[in-house]
Amino acid sequence: MKPRFVERGGEQVLRQPIACNRTTMYAWLLDAELGALVRLCDQAFRDPSGGKVVVRPIVPAVMVVAADIRHGQSCDPDDREKGWSRERDLGFWIPVARGRFDDDDPDDFEIEQRGWYQPYLFIDNAAAVFVGRETYGFAKAFARCDMPDGPGDPDRYRVETLVIDSFTPQTEARVEELYRLERADGGVLGALETSAQSFGELVLESSKRLARHFFGRAGLPMPTWQLVKNLYASIKDGLVPMLFLRQFRDVAEPDRCAYQAIVEAAADLTAWRGGGFLDEHVLTIRPCASHPLARDLGLAAGPIETGFGFWADFDFQIGLGKELWRAP
Repeated sequence: MKPRFVERGGEQVLRQPIACNRTTMYAWLLDAELGALVRLCDQAFRDPSGGKVVVRPIVPAVMVVAADIRHGQSCDPDDREKGWSRERDLGFWIPVARGRFDDDDPDDFEIEQRGWYQPYLFIDNAAAVFVGRETYGFAKAFARCDMPDGPGDPDRYRVETLVIDSFTPQTEARVEELYRLERADGGVLGALETSAQSFGELVLESSKRLARHFFGRAGLPMPTWQLVKNLYASIKDGLVPMLFLRQFRDVAEPDRCAYQAIVEAAADLTAWRGGGFLDEHVLTIRPCASHPLARDLGLAAGPIETGFGFWADFDFQIGLGKELWRAP
């Protein structure tokens, strides 16, 4: 039998499910190097589990995402009484597939689940960092997250967090800007126009644009359009699966884990208010040793022009998760 969680005063790790309502999300496509994404996924899933859980990127691409969650609250009957809070989440999402390789054909990857892996997430609410990291395994870090509040604000998204420029004993960690995403002309957000009347419609049109973007490219895990259609089929009803490496460092052996598991959970859409598409933006990343974003994500050096983008206004709930594998 599992021990009961000890409830203490000041506890900020509230019980799941978590409702994230009045959410406005903005996301843009970034071209990425497929090999780098494979290495990043192997580091989080295949290597720790000894190949028992294998995750592969679907396409050589990453989504850079910004979400303004205006009302986050536990759905648990007890913890719901503890109120609500607002948070802003900025980070990077990789469209992935979980599966296994055929024993007779090592190049044949059999897909069992499609979803998302988020290797870098930055949150401006400390409690949301604790809940996400401890309960699910979100790779969340506390940060200052700037984004437009209204149509007249600059169309800019910024993350300031604790960074270390180079790994030396003399280097001081400082809170600095890590990356920014903004319109090339420095313009304002403007009015958001709805062109998708449902989540499924937005996902389907995004899938088509994604497939057109990568049409004819070599080196993909399997025909891109087929994968994109399968991804659409798995999330068109508003269920967005996510995969996490959840771990806690051992107190006596610093290079070991006291607990390590691969976890799956899903974000379930509960309300839809509208969505549409956005113009291209420019991403600028600060090179630093502590956050090697460009290297890990296989991104180009220098300012990066994004592909298509989209926005959505909705409510969602992150439900109960399950362990796919746990270290013995």
